[in-house]
Amino acid sequence: MNYFAYKDNHTEKVEKIMSELNEQILDAWIHLTTAINNERIVSEMPLNEALICRILYKKQKSEITATDLCAWTKMQKSQMNRTLMNMEKKNWIQRQRSKKDRRQILIALNEEKMRAYQEQHEHVLNIVNKLVERIGHENAEKTVELFNLIEQIAREEIK
Repeated sequence: MNYFAYKDNHTEKVEKIMSELNEQILDAWIHLTTAINNERIVSEMPLNEALICRILYKKQKSEITATDLCAWTKMQKSQMNRTLMNMEKKNWIQRQRSKKDRRQILIALNEEKMRAYQEQHEHVLNIVNKLVERIGHENAEKTVELFNLIEQIAREEIK
């Protein structure tokens, strides 16, 4: 076998291995996404609503607008408005005009629903805790680093 034939054969093998690996990564991504979006994990609300609640809960002391939420979640404005309207109908959030800038509408979690969200949040954290127990603390730290790297690269590539 000459050098060029060897090189072509080797290149084909590498491309086949990479293609199989890419398929495995895509399958793992889909399976993880499906598991996270499972009704048993986010039982009280759709995933987008849970994501918005998480942001509002973590940033309770901040003034947050729909534009802020769009930037953080990468949701389209129309999708964000539909989601916020649904959440407002369910009494999960409240909207209020900003005292600093009357043009801005601020969004906050409704006090009455805060406890329900906290319970949901604790439920998810218990699941995460079980995952950490099973994979170990060191692997959990590596997983966070890898997830953050994947998220960063995905955001760069999916534009």
